[in-house]
Amino acid sequence: MRVQLGSAAVVALAMALAGCGERTTSTAQASGGEAAGQAIAAVGCPMQPKPDCVTIAAGGKTYDITGTGVDTSRGVGVSLTGQAKGEVGACGPKLANVKVDYLELQCGAPAAPAAG
Repeated sequence: MRVQLGSAAVVALAMALAGCGERTTSTAQASGGEAAGQAIAAVGCPMQPKPDCVTIAAGGKTYDITGTGVDTSRGVGVSLTGQAKGEVGACGPKLANVKVDYLELQCGAPAAPAAG
């Protein structure tokens, strides 16, 4: 029980800090509303909605983290920070300069990617 409460506290703290990033302005803007260079923070379970796509949801948006090397088979949540590239690919708005930390937050078993 103590470990679960500690993990929940870590996740809550990370979510609270996620809104504290410094935002920069740019004329390039992705369709998701992120200006290139805007700080993005997300905490949660990475998903694989279709083959060759790994995503994470934050603030009601889904971000493409395919190129970050996140291992969805570990079945744990991640905390990541990065910057919006200002472009949208097939998997969602792309991020640059992404730093990923694995959490002790257990996620459901990874779903098989949708055929397509």
